[in-house]
Amino acid sequence: MVTRVMFCGGGTGGHLFPGIAIATAVRKRSPECAILFVGTHRGLEKITLPRYGFDFSPVKSAGFKNLGFVKKLKALFILPAGIVESLGLIKSFRPQVIVGLGGYSALPVMIAAVFKCIHRTIQEQNSLPGLTNRLLAPFVHYIFTSFEETLSQFPKGKTFLTGNPVREDLCTGRNTGNTPVRDHLLILGGSLGAHFINERTMICLPSLFKKFPSLTLHLQTGKHDFDAAVEAFKPFGARARVTAFIENMKQAYNEATLVVARAGATTLAELAACGIPAILIPFPHAANDHQTKNARAFSNKNAAVLLPQSQATEARFEETIADLLENREKRRDMAENMRAAGRPEAANLIAEALLDLAASRKTLWS
Repeated sequence: MVTRVMFCGGGTGGHLFPGIAIATAVRKRSPECAILFVGTHRGLEKITLPRYGFDFSPVKSAGFKNLGFVKKLKALFILPAGIVESLGLIKSFRPQVIVGLGGYSALPVMIAAVFKCIHRTIQEQNSLPGLTNRLLAPFVHYIFTSFEETLSQFPKGKTFLTGNPVREDLCTGRNTGNTPVRDHLLILGGSLGAHFINERTMICLPSLFKKFPSLTLHLQTGKHDFDAAVEAFKPFGARARVTAFIENMKQAYNEATLVVARAGATTLAELAACGIPAILIPFPHAANDHQTKNARAFSNKNAAVLLPQSQATEARFEETIADLLENREKRRDMAENMRAAGRPEAANLIAEALLDLAASRKTLWS
């Protein structure tokens, strides 16, 4: 019988790319398997998944957290419609196991999976679990976590520390000794960009380029600041590259000697897999400030520098970057610590568990 696995959730790269890593590992072990991703109309899924050869179906869904009463009420009315759509998808696709990746679009699918008695698992990327996964935890068979700190926040006996899955070939160049010769600064804002980091970079880059004549830069802006950054960096020609979204992350990581980024769990897992030192500026409005907790887990290991946005003045932003560019030995130590913090087998561990579960007759209540 063909193994059929459904993934649900997403909306951002932080939720989606771990799912892609797991699905790729499943397909490697079971080439004849069928895989379907289910998510939101508005996320990256529709654009990104075809490049990896995975099918995608959207369902109606809406978030609840940090919304006013009227919008929460609207979301409650949307949820039943999403559950009905999900029941139809489950009936037509016939999965043996469903993986929740977090994000509000996972909720209607996982509720439908409970109704249909399908094997259910969730994967939590962050050190502080998101609302959707906290709600679903009592009703799933397995929970896969990325941080050791998360284990105590889920039920014992079905919660496992695997690490956050990253795409298998993402850092192969770096891990075979192909490290960059000259300093190259990679600045990331997540899949949607980070306006604060973009502004700081545009202000500080002329001084950094003057101080470090061989330095080059790649800034990922998101779509809103793209035009402004292109205009600001025109005087620097090929030394400064600007993209709204980076399609080839493998190349971007292979070129980088230092990264400035938010502290999304997937970004951190990728940096760890590649062993790249980083300056982390957590998004201060992330749910329950989970990005600060993510960043602190790495700064405590001396794998990254934690720079809270409230402290990231123009002068401090520039000084922090300059200090690491000047101190190669410190960067080398950070890179070793970053790589030691990684869990490169995460996707394989989860894939094996999913295939075992799909082949079993285990139920949640057994």
